[in-house]
Amino acid sequence: MSDALPYVFSAAGTYVQGAGVLDVVGPHLARLGKRALGVVDPVVRAQVEPAIQAGCASEGIAWRSEAFPGECTETLVDGLVASVRSWGPELVVAAGGGKALDTGKLVAEALGIRSAMIPTIASTDAPTSRVAVLYNEEHAQVRVARLRANPDLVVVDTAVIVRAPVRFLVAGMGDAIATWPEARTCAAKPGRTPAGGRPSRAALALAELCYRTVLTHGRQARQDAAAGRVSAAFEAIVEANTLLSGLGFESGGLAAAHSLYAGLSVLPAGAGYLHGEKVAFGVMVQAALEAWPAADRKELGDFYGDVGLPSRLSHLGLGAATE
Repeated sequence: MSDALPYVFSAAGTYVQGAGVLDVVGPHLARLGKRALGVVDPVVRAQVEPAIQAGCASEGIAWRSEAFPGECTETLVDGLVASVRSWGPELVVAAGGGKALDTGKLVAEALGIRSAMIPTIASTDAPTSRVAVLYNEEHAQVRVARLRANPDLVVVDTAVIVRAPVRFLVAGMGDAIATWPEARTCAAKPGRTPAGGRPSRAALALAELCYRTVLTHGRQARQDAAAGRVSAAFEAIVEANTLLSGLGFESGGLAAAHSLYAGLSVLPAGAGYLHGEKVAFGVMVQAALEAWPAADRKELGDFYGDVGLPSRLSHLGLGAATE
């Protein structure tokens, strides 16, 4: 038997995207269970919970919502699991940003039940993956949990996403743009991906599509988001940030860009910057380490300047950093 890593491709069960899809979420949830536990970010509760509750009611699904205070910690997850176990939930519905979604994934994992993710921002590729990041109360990353399964359902309502601050969409582009450079590097080794194998051709193709989609549509999508307009470019970038990036990183692999993010996340000066902003800077560093062609580095730098992604340490509050 060969010692080479197998090709492993991992994906969420069903992905639904479009303006207004939250209004028809009921039938999708009904396929997963009849007792739904909600983990909903309080910042967006008023925007999304009424539609989720209505969808559950229309399908005869019992609904129970638990408070999410804002940080995904071991203590919070353990407390939620202990609080709801006797109620007997059959699925977890997590709504909000990446930390709310990761909390929902971890609760579902601990209870051995199914999960549905409803992102309200397009700033990371967390919704589709079986990876969850845990933090401490000081907001520093503690560990990355590898779960048994990807979410069963991801529902991305672009009419909700477009209401979020534009900075989140741009940060999502920064995270997404790392997908192809990192997968390409991982495939060349080959390295082990978060899915547990080596990059498949499908993962590499999706990763490259992700990169090209961001560079092609990112500028227009940013303009449309600022105007509150759900356009074809906006839909393309939401799909790239969420689906293509999620599939690409998990089954394509990670490299220097995300390694640098992990280091930046523990620096106090970096606390005010988003995941994708720090990853975007990591791509610039990876491009230098790998000696990308000058034209490719210029294309990336020009794009960063146009959409507002950081290309220097000073853009992340670290202008005075030394060795």
